[in-house]
Amino acid sequence: MDIRRLLLLLAALFALPAQANDRYSTKDIELNCVAVPTTELTAEAAKSYNVERSPNRGLLTVTLVKKSKSGKSETVAGQIYAGAINLHNNLSNIPIREVHDGNTVYYLGEFLLTTPDTLRFLVNASVMGKTMKNEFSRDFYNAQSASSQ
Repeated sequence: MDIRRLLLLLAALFALPAQANDRYSTKDIELNCVAVPTTELTAEAAKSYNVERSPNRGLLTVTLVKKSKSGKSETVAGQIYAGAINLHNNLSNIPIREVHDGNTVYYLGEFLLTTPDTLRFLVNASVMGKTMKNEFSRDFYNAQSASSQ
């Protein structure tokens, strides 16, 4: 998957009305995060990502995009650490795996859901000698409806 296809995938995910996404940018790096219930994935996408579609599972997608002065963007590798805090203030670690698709690299993490709940996601990235932190929340109601804060 080249950078254009990945950015189109992220744009499509960002366009979904019921999902949470967040972006943190520095001068030359963007940290993009998207959290969705796995039931929002197509069967084909779940199979290609090796993700179980289930009403009690969610998927966190993280990309690190390097922006050049010429306007060209490319994903870059880094180290990603993620966790989620629920309404009961319980913190759970989200194991992250790196996925390579051609020249593109992105990160996926699966987490458990108990609906209804609001999860506050904490994502830390170490990339190109920089530390980046992102925090965002997502309401999860059931497999069919959710809204972001």
